[in-house]
Amino acid sequence: MPIHLENTKFPTVGPQPLNLSTRGNVSSGDGVLVGGFVITGTEPKTMVLRALGPSLSSFGVTGVLSDPVLNLYNSSHTLIATNDNWQSDPHNADIQKNGLAPARLSESATFQTLAPGAYTVIVKGKDLATGIGLVELYDLSPLSNSELKNMSTRGPVGTGDDALISGFIVGDVGNTTVVVRALGPSLGRFGVSGVLSDPTLTIYDSTGTVIASNDNWRDDVNAIDVQRNALSPPNERESALVLHPPAGAYTAVVRGANGGTGIALAEVYTLH
Repeated sequence: MPIHLENTKFPTVGPQPLNLSTRGNVSSGDGVLVGGFVITGTEPKTMVLRALGPSLSSFGVTGVLSDPVLNLYNSSHTLIATNDNWQSDPHNADIQKNGLAPARLSESATFQTLAPGAYTVIVKGKDLATGIGLVELYDLSPLSNSELKNMSTRGPVGTGDDALISGFIVGDVGNTTVVVRALGPSLGRFGVSGVLSDPTLTIYDSTGTVIASNDNWRDDVNAIDVQRNALSPPNERESALVLHPPAGAYTAVVRGANGGTGIALAEVYTLH
């Protein structure tokens, strides 16, 4: 069940992720959609962050979030940017110039130039509204001496269309190494309640073909590579996959084994 990724043109660059988008059910409390990313290197990175809701109905999604609100925090948990309606962003002209203006005025977007470090983006519904939302990160400076090394999204996993669905785009004509993880039980140690007890992970390419899947990470044929890169999930029921994908768009779908539901975390790591 791949999700739609914007048809944005990026320059040809070395292997690195250029876009991450995750669709999930946005509720209240721990049920908000939480995205995290890490910028490494020596130069700032220019990005556009978006939170969509109403426009998802154009792709057949029902029960969409009517008015998403986006908040961006730095590693000190300080709020550094917030947006409700994208046209109120101070750099809305840059958002439009890059072809990333959301389809609906009530959707959120912010144009940011961020120093290396860790960041968190949280998507909530205005006035406590709930529904299906999409959080997106776009890298507009792939030629800079910095890169996105880790991107993750936390959100509720339900049944049917309420899976946690993450899409990522890999640049370059060659291959890169990507580790994708789906965590659930280990989130409890960070105070998250109602976690997904047994997450499963399935990766699709742009044609909707399954290219990899995993339930328990130790069962994957590349489990030793996950360990070697210090990315072993803390719980054996959590999932992890090592991929060597060529340039293109990919989708990671997190569900609960045997129809389980709860809060889960989808993560994408790039290795060289």
